[in-house]
Amino acid sequence: MGNESVLCPVCQGVLPASGKESYTASRGRLIVTNGYCAGGCAERRAEMEQQQAQRQAQVQRQEQQQQTQQMARPQGLPSPAPVPGPAQGAGRAALRVVR
Repeated sequence: MGNESVLCPVCQGVLPASGKESYTASRGRLIVTNGYCAGGCAERRAEMEQQQAQRQAQVQRQEQQQQTQQMARPQGLPSPAPVPGPAQGAGRAALRVVR
């Protein structure tokens, strides 16, 4: 008897036995280490997968909305780089050249 047949694939707890002869020493050790499966694991797993799928769908919708908004909004031209020139109003008065 393999451990896979007595363990719950979701919670790894020991599944209930079908009869008295199924309770062996190895099954007893698994019960002590893993505990019993409480049941309902398949339903909980399906519910978690459904919630995860809903979250992924919501993220995809948000990404699509952002892409649509970016495409609908025209991008402005980049502003030209400022031209370096004399510092105006930097604390000094401009010098006047007299000839």
